[in-house]
Amino acid sequence: MAALAVAAAYLLARRSLPQLDGAVTVAGISGPVEIVRDADAIPHVLASSKLDALFGLGYVHAQDRLWQMEFQRRIGNGRLSEIFGAVTIPQDRFLRTVGFGRAARAAWTGLPAAAKQQVNAYLAGVNAFLASHHGSALPPEFTLLRFEPEPFTGPDVIVWVKMMAWDLSGNYTYELLRRDLTARVGADRAAALMPPYPKNGLNIVDDKATNMEVAEESRGRHVRTAASSVQTPAPSVAERLSDALSQGLPAVRDFLLASAREGLGSNNWVVDGTLTASGKPLLANDPHLGTRLPSTWYLAHITGGDLDVVGATLPGAPAVALGRNRFIAWGATNVAADVEDLYREHIDPTGRFAEYRGAEEPMTIVRERITVKGAAPVDVDVRITRHGPLVSDAINANDLELPAVRRPQPVEPLALRWTALDSDDTTLVSFLELNEARSWQEFTSALGDFVVPSQNFVYGDVDGHIGYYAPGRIPRRASGDGAEPADGWTGDHEWTGYVPFADLPHLADPPSHVIVTANNRPIGDGYPYDLGHEWAEPFRAQRIHDLLRGRRGFTPDDFAAIQADTFSMHAQALLPVLLERVRPVDARDKEAVAIVRQWNYDARRDSAAAAIFEAWFLRLAPTIAGDDLGPIVTPLYESRFSFVSRFVLNTLRSNDAAWCDDVTTPKKETCEDAVTSALHDGVVELTRRLGGDLSRWRWDAVHSAVFPHQGLDAVALLRPLVSRSMPNGGDWSSVNVGTVSTEHPFEQRSVPGYRQIIDLSPANNSRFIDDLGESGHLLSPHYDDFLPDWSAVKLRKMRTTRADIEAGAVGHLRLVPADR
Repeated sequence: MAALAVAAAYLLARRSLPQLDGAVTVAGISGPVEIVRDADAIPHVLASSKLDALFGLGYVHAQDRLWQMEFQRRIGNGRLSEIFGAVTIPQDRFLRTVGFGRAARAAWTGLPAAAKQQVNAYLAGVNAFLASHHGSALPPEFTLLRFEPEPFTGPDVIVWVKMMAWDLSGNYTYELLRRDLTARVGADRAAALMPPYPKNGLNIVDDKATNMEVAEESRGRHVRTAASSVQTPAPSVAERLSDALSQGLPAVRDFLLASAREGLGSNNWVVDGTLTASGKPLLANDPHLGTRLPSTWYLAHITGGDLDVVGATLPGAPAVALGRNRFIAWGATNVAADVEDLYREHIDPTGRFAEYRGAEEPMTIVRERITVKGAAPVDVDVRITRHGPLVSDAINANDLELPAVRRPQPVEPLALRWTALDSDDTTLVSFLELNEARSWQEFTSALGDFVVPSQNFVYGDVDGHIGYYAPGRIPRRASGDGAEPADGWTGDHEWTGYVPFADLPHLADPPSHVIVTANNRPIGDGYPYDLGHEWAEPFRAQRIHDLLRGRRGFTPDDFAAIQADTFSMHAQALLPVLLERVRPVDARDKEAVAIVRQWNYDARRDSAAAAIFEAWFLRLAPTIAGDDLGPIVTPLYESRFSFVSRFVLNTLRSNDAAWCDDVTTPKKETCEDAVTSALHDGVVELTRRLGGDLSRWRWDAVHSAVFPHQGLDAVALLRPLVSRSMPNGGDWSSVNVGTVSTEHPFEQRSVPGYRQIIDLSPANNSRFIDDLGESGHLLSPHYDDFLPDWSAVKLRKMRTTRADIEAGAVGHLRLVPADR
């Protein structure tokens, strides 16, 4: 009977696999739309008009990724509890408080008519699929959760763009961390734990030799002033936020807290034709985001009318985010700009007024109702000051649901100011315009509409030009630099506007013939504006420059080799210092030291040395600073690898005994003791996992990229069926990034989920791949078929000609207008 039940479930689930061949009659198109899935199952939407092509993209997104689109919009709108029940109320409460859905609805209202027309054409394709698919014809997740999706709307599109911006705009987490560190160890020692970007660190734009000119009237720095000296009350607000968002689905928690760990970022670079074999530019990009299944990205080619664009799309949005058209190509990495500020607020006893410059201002109060499956609805009164919603209200309300003995003191009122909450967000318009841009001028004009998250765009075109621009709204402050929560009642830290678009960092056809960005600092100290504080250590950027320097005749294969590079500049910088300090005391530790002494710093999969070094590094921050920070703040700090690396190097080079001594013991420990203890603990952990024979250790035996299913990974019985993992190499500093999670030691939870290499010569030897596959359906052969080649950095051909598209095609579907 069990076997019959499994067979019946299998046959039922197969009914929801998408139709790949034949003809489907739909309403909403002016002419036939062909959907040809090439040999890699990548869809090519071929139409006679742009609007029909966007309709086709919406249809194939719904065919392959409907559950993902549904789950995403429920996150954005804070409507998880409608299908998951009371378990997700805390997450919905936070999402409703921040107001992603409210901001999306406001942005949709203000969208230009032409953009709305394109979005509506896309939505018509999504909803045409929904209209003809019900019950068991929907993906299995809908059957398991026993509901059917509503039609998709314009705000549903924008809300996911805003959630992606949240993923890449994590400055508020750094503000809370600085706040906690200062409370634990004081301002001076907190600064030692979070050292600034190195003065000699690689910048994207050399502000001493650039073709960028900052407007003269904008020159001159504003005066930085320290934030309030009020100490952080215990316990940590950052920890309280993490706890609040951890009550619910792990997939939602991981997404909302992704910016609290190292690894989100990206690489991109472009060289002009003087350095390539073809004589035309080559451009590469690999964005790094949190792991999830299905993939964040969906590969597609869309052509209709003047639109002919191919690359990575986001299911739920009607544009290619990264890719090329017939004239230009582009890629993006995160600027890590400071576009979020937290403000402490003085609230009056009635809870309805906030102090501002000695006066009481009424707060806006918005009633949000959370519908809960199997339970009564929950009403949330969102309080909004001039600075934004009081996110502390969500934390405190979630805490009130804890048993009284575990209930902490309320968090002080904290309001969130964030550029994505502005009502006039035109980021989606920018992407629609990028898809049709034909020149550097049109490209930069499109970027003028870009709001959030600020990105490092690199550019190349078929005429041989290359360029770089960092668009987005970056606030200017009356005083202070946004590094820590500010006092909202004084009026001293208000935003006074945004950095003018013309003054944002940019380059066009630089004399170096090369542009590289990898989340390093955009521009140096000569720049008159504060862009941010949390740039990654420039290891990846430096390594890419090193691999490009002094070479000519580059081909796409050369760029693929760079994307596959696992050399650890972090190990190259830190390991010699560790070896100077270590004093191994037992045979196994001595053997581990002997292995890493012979290492060439390549964090290859088969490297025992890479495993030893990574395990050693993960223990350094807790060993050196854990006694000072305590068990709550240490986990919040130890995942910030760029800061940890700078701190550890500074501490060991200066032999800072105050940090190296463990204040919880009577002995006065030295830095040699700390380094040796960290090594020993790391070797013990690896021995537990890999056994006692160090000669058989491999990095990929403990280091795997883990891809949890969105929504169902939390069900232990289903996890082996719906989630995936892949042994991997690299570390957080390598071009082929392999950052590890400190919450799940040695697991990789952020990855280069999309890779592209674009050849702008007539040969168009362009290629791309995402991390998993095109389909979100468990029973599809394309659910995870990209995973082995993604791991090996073997990209698929970016097909754009009809002959290439048809060669080995696995599907031919024709959408036919209902009135024909």
